[in-house]
Amino acid sequence: SITVFFSPRKTSDLLNWYADRMGDATDSVHFTAAFGVSQPLAHVLNHDGKPSPSHEVGVRRSPRIARRIKTDDKLLRYILLDSQPSEHSSEKSRASAEKKGKGNDYCDYFDFKKLNSNRIAYGAVLSGRNEEVKNVAPSSEHSEALTGLSTFVDFVHTKFMMIDVLTDNPTIITGSANFSIASTEQNDENMLVIQGDTAVADVYFTEFMRLFDHFFSRDKRNESLGKGSKSPRAWIDVVEDDSWMKPFFDPS
Repeated sequence: SITVFFSPRKTSDLLNWYADRMGDATDSVHFTAAFGVSQPLAHVLNHDGKPSPSHEVGVRRSPRIARRIKTDDKLLRYILLDSQPSEHSSEKSRASAEKKGKGNDYCDYFDFKKLNSNRIAYGAVLSGRNEEVKNVAPSSEHSEALTGLSTFVDFVHTKFMMIDVLTDNPTIITGSANFSIASTEQNDENMLVIQGDTAVADVYFTEFMRLFDHFFSRDKRNESLGKGSKSPRAWIDVVEDDSWMKPFFDPS
């Protein structure tokens, strides 16, 4: 089935409906967030079945959030952001929420990134790429850089959410709107909810993972450089033995 939604709308109920669908997931969630993660979605992401005392308080105060929360720790959620969130911006938003008496309910990237059920990537170019290639393959020296053509987002501007995309009953939500209050209540937007079409789901899943893996690998490489690693092996050399498996696979 295909359902169409248009914005602007009088309330943010549609955004809450998206959060409910995310909370209903039994297998996986994949979604893009070009301008950050809105509060209804952040509350779902901030729970993996092991809530902290502060989160339990927030859940009791919000029956809607309680209905969304699942306790299946096998659920995986993949979040693709345009850029790495700023701690300074997070602190300002949290302080603003506290002034409004909503501090206990506020959560963002710096809360839900810690949960094992969440896999997060954000747009980036390789740091130190010139030095890596110069040391290993001088004939192939190339650097990564942005075009500078975009003024609002640098890497990710596509908008879609996939719920249980690899099951027989996937849900794809896609269109022009960000999953935000501004897109829901203020902007002229359109969204499609495509239910149960596995062929469409496979296409969207392939595109999502292409983007996610592209940026996730760069995030991890840049992170390792920031910690002092200078080895280019992860990018240049082929690992010809099974040593790459050891951090990820226990044959016992």
